[in-house]
Amino acid sequence: MPILDLNPALRGEPAHTLVLFHHAGGSSRGFAPLLPHLPADWRVWGVDLPGRLLDRGRDRCRTAVEAVDYLRSTLGPALSGPFSVFGHSLGALLAFEVARALESERRGPCWLGVSGSRAPQRFVSSPGPPGRARDLLRQVHGLGGPTGDPAGRGDRHALARLVARTLSADMDLVADYAYTPGTPLRTALSVFGGEDDPLAPAAALGEWSALASGPVPCHTWPGGHFYLYEHAEAVCARLVTSCRSQTAPG
Repeated sequence: MPILDLNPALRGEPAHTLVLFHHAGGSSRGFAPLLPHLPADWRVWGVDLPGRLLDRGRDRCRTAVEAVDYLRSTLGPALSGPFSVFGHSLGALLAFEVARALESERRGPCWLGVSGSRAPQRFVSSPGPPGRARDLLRQVHGLGGPTGDPAGRGDRHALARLVARTLSADMDLVADYAYTPGTPLRTALSVFGGEDDPLAPAAALGEWSALASGPVPCHTWPGGHFYLYEHAEAVCARLVTSCRSQTAPG
């Protein structure tokens, strides 16, 4: 199953479940810098798209619709009790769509956090040019994202090629994505971002508010697209406060 338990030390029933959706080219292990700043009594799950880590044997999703359906069908049966969802970049788009799908089935999350992404209605389906994997990898490196072997082990060139292929396939999902208007989310929604993110400008983050039935707070920190790694403690503090505000009794 492509769900990674990111808090294996948890014993007993969790106080809450947090589900994390990774960025393009990444995996759930990319959230490692955040984990020390999350509550010890929370169950924390990372859900991987096919073709990486826990789900390497499955073919990659070809379309955004296929990716959303895969994530919903994987996650839905595994969930029990209150849960929240947080996604970064591509993960934000997928988290939004999965939350919509689960909400339509009357089992939506308590809270949805989206990070490092323009609002879905700003995306237009447009296939990208072929053979752009290396260019994409260089762009992510320039944005401060993880693109190599952080531990300095293994064949770095082979790893870079693998990351490039994964990134290219994930960006095809972004290019394929087209927002379908629907009922505003009832789930509480918060937006996170970097003040200098060229992919999701801070000034445009407020456009997410059109997709929710309630107020949508926006929280920004200094930095670019991968700001959350630089401010992990502060980002997690805000995330935890937001989740708890939706699950507190009364």
